[in-house]
Amino acid sequence: MTYNAVVFPGQGAQKVGMAKDFIEQHEASAQLFAEANDILGFDVYEICHQDNELIHQTEYTQPCLLTAEVAMYKALSQTHDWQADYFAGHSLGEYSALVAAGVLPFDVALKMVVKRGQLMSQATQDGAMTAIIMDQIPYQAVVAEAAQFDVDVANDNSDQQVVLSGQKSAVDEATASLAETYNDVPFRAVPLTVSSAFHSRWMQPLEVEYKYFLETFSDQISVQHLPKVASNFLGGFYPENKATLIDGLAKQLSGSVKWRDNMQLLSDKQVIEIGPNRPLRGFFKTQGQGITSVINLKSAAKAFSA
Repeated sequence: MTYNAVVFPGQGAQKVGMAKDFIEQHEASAQLFAEANDILGFDVYEICHQDNELIHQTEYTQPCLLTAEVAMYKALSQTHDWQADYFAGHSLGEYSALVAAGVLPFDVALKMVVKRGQLMSQATQDGAMTAIIMDQIPYQAVVAEAAQFDVDVANDNSDQQVVLSGQKSAVDEATASLAETYNDVPFRAVPLTVSSAFHSRWMQPLEVEYKYFLETFSDQISVQHLPKVASNFLGGFYPENKATLIDGLAKQLSGSVKWRDNMQLLSDKQVIEIGPNRPLRGFFKTQGQGITSVINLKSAAKAFSA
């Protein structure tokens, strides 16, 4: 099968041992981890492959997950003489997509997500996020009801899942209110293990500093393939414009991840998901689209022999 679109999961997909078999069997993957070590100043391989809590701490998770996903993509691209035409990533995964598309050099993307992770880990610590799961979510109605509690919809993941984000007490109140509103249908609320209210208004204070940081890399951004990369913030593909990319990445911190819109962009494509876990496959399934997920070399061999 020829895959003409690739998607990358975001924070939450990390796990101990990610990309280990790629590193052991593909020089391109091993070299990428070595490059990351030089840039980061800590042993990214050790954090990814030894049982420790650092892999789940935002400032470490983000550069480690980016490194693992790009290492997997590079190995697959070289081994199978394959290159996707369209690219998307969920939240942090958007940076992997930008590297895969040739918009950002890996070292630049790595420095960006290091800063992003540091800023997000320094944000207010009493934030919370909860996934709301039910069939045929009335999105605008849920947004409006959550807003009454100063809670935002962080992720519009599918027509069966959205994620609330805000101060913990407010998220709890909004969740209880929604459960009462939709008490006549199957309704689940699943708290996420996060350190703050990501993709909500509570992240807005970080955007000015982050945008300024992103602008220092403007000369290293290539926009040639940017219109083939989906934007979480915009919902559609990026225009061929550096300023719009920088603005979109900065505003993604507090903006809702419009993943349902991103999936619609790829609805007529053959999509492959690359990462240590496969959370995006389920979202695509809700819109009637089957995708292939690669989480290790075994699943990669199956995917590229189909």
